[in-house]
Amino acid sequence: NRLVTAAQDGNVIIWHAPTGKKAQLLPLKNQWAMFAACAQDSSRLCATGGLDNVCTVWTLPEPNEDAKTPRVLEGHKGHVAAASFLATNTLITVSGDSTAALWDLNRLPSSDIDQRAEVYAGHDECLSAVAKDPTSERNFATGSADGSVMLWSLGASDPSCVLRMHRADIKAGSRARHPDANGVSYQTERTLGVATESFGSFLFDARTRTAVNKFGSDERDIGPKTSCAFSSSGRLMFVGTDDGVEVWDTLQGDANKPLQFLKPHGARVAALAVPTSGQCVACASWDFEASVLSI
Repeated sequence: NRLVTAAQDGNVIIWHAPTGKKAQLLPLKNQWAMFAACAQDSSRLCATGGLDNVCTVWTLPEPNEDAKTPRVLEGHKGHVAAASFLATNTLITVSGDSTAALWDLNRLPSSDIDQRAEVYAGHDECLSAVAKDPTSERNFATGSADGSVMLWSLGASDPSCVLRMHRADIKAGSRARHPDANGVSYQTERTLGVATESFGSFLFDARTRTAVNKFGSDERDIGPKTSCAFSSSGRLMFVGTDDGVEVWDTLQGDANKPLQFLKPHGARVAALAVPTSGQCVACASWDFEASVLSI
């Protein structure tokens, strides 16, 4: 029943999702927040980060409980763009320094040194997205402005798979100058959805390292896609855009039009998330509002 948002007003807000009312407010040290990512378990952990190059980990308080002092994770040399909990106390962050990092919250060293447990370097430009493999607590995917998505495993120095956006659409080279992988989401352990800046959105199969489905038209400027998420069944793919949310049927091949277009906001939908219950999709927008849509 709780939704967590972070914004550049310098606050983390815990919402009571069914009523849309604010439950609690947690002030940030730095107002330039870019995301909030919660652990999908009973730990109540939430990570936030942004332009101050650090990731802050909170234990979300219960109603009428005071917030505990958050943990501050230092080590990145660029902004922290996104994060994902692989398991309780195991966190992956991605950064503008072109790396991803593993943090073991049970074994953090002192704050005067680099606190990262592992660093994953392979992308050529800043990272913008990270997603956890739903079948494993050791595997994850990262998306970058270099136009690639890389699949990683804990302990490995190199990615197990590299997916290139420009290879997904042979017509894109004449149309798009920004192949940035803005959003990444697992459909299954081997198939991933990717939302790009100007190539549209795709469904990739990691086994063949190719796009098995493309969503969008070749005939027009399809505009930036900011984020993506799947329904609990995996059939529907939700894609955030500059003016709403596209809903695609992944079983329909190379569809030119979405199954449905939702317009819950008056500005860019910056982030999407589907909870483990699969009953709704949560959206955060540049119009300073968040929404929860029934599926």
